[in-house]
Amino acid sequence: MYLAAIGILPVILAAWLGACFGSFSNVLIYRLPRNLNVAAGRSFCPSCGKTVAWYDNVPVFSWLVLRGRCRHCASPIPVRYLLVELGGAACALVSVWRFGWTVDGLSASFFLIILLDIAMIDWRHMIIPHTLTVGGMVIGLVLSLFGNPALPSALLGAGLGAGAILAVSYGYKLVRGVIGMGGGDVMLMAMVGVFLGPWGVPAVLFGGAFFGTLYAFTAGRGRPDGAAKLPFGTFLAAAAAVTLLFGPAIFSWYLKQF
Repeated sequence: MYLAAIGILPVILAAWLGACFGSFSNVLIYRLPRNLNVAAGRSFCPSCGKTVAWYDNVPVFSWLVLRGRCRHCASPIPVRYLLVELGGAACALVSVWRFGWTVDGLSASFFLIILLDIAMIDWRHMIIPHTLTVGGMVIGLVLSLFGNPALPSALLGAGLGAGAILAVSYGYKLVRGVIGMGGGDVMLMAMVGVFLGPWGVPAVLFGGAFFGTLYAFTAGRGRPDGAAKLPFGTFLAAAAAVTLLFGPAIFSWYLKQF
């Protein structure tokens, strides 16, 4: 495996950096839906409001040392904080495994961590903050100057991603009389197009629809009127991650079936 080939220290470094970004992701996941400034002020306990000391803010280790409780008020710290930090480490490791220590590996790490943030926020709050999608597009376009997809493909992918969601949304409005998807989904697919290029857009749309339909049939949250209100951004994010890591292999397997 590639991770074993590059040595233990680079792997540890990748995991640690990913966990640090995961720690910042916890700040984004908590503050963005509440319209709190993510750049001002240090981390604080949501229960007692006390500022979290630096030694209690070490990714993964602090949660384990504190046994998942605030040092000041002993209120439980949800396990999702630990899982998001571990998720950040996993995003970095899988990016290095898949793309190596390259610009593409760096791009994949950022993309996966942003997708993780979006999935968590949309699942809980049914919103996709433009801070994440627009920021992600800027990062993706800058990195496209040095890696794949190249800048022209990234721009084309952004237009195709946004256009596809707008077309579906307004088509739904013509049939049902209401907008099918919000602006957050439009911006999310534009960001997906930047990182994956135009070829990735239809794959992510198909995958997101598949995951969303599967969830709706198994554990979906139905409403009395029979309509299902789903955090579609969460399913699009999952499909984008699968497409990034395994898209070419899945497409190759699919072609071999004919």
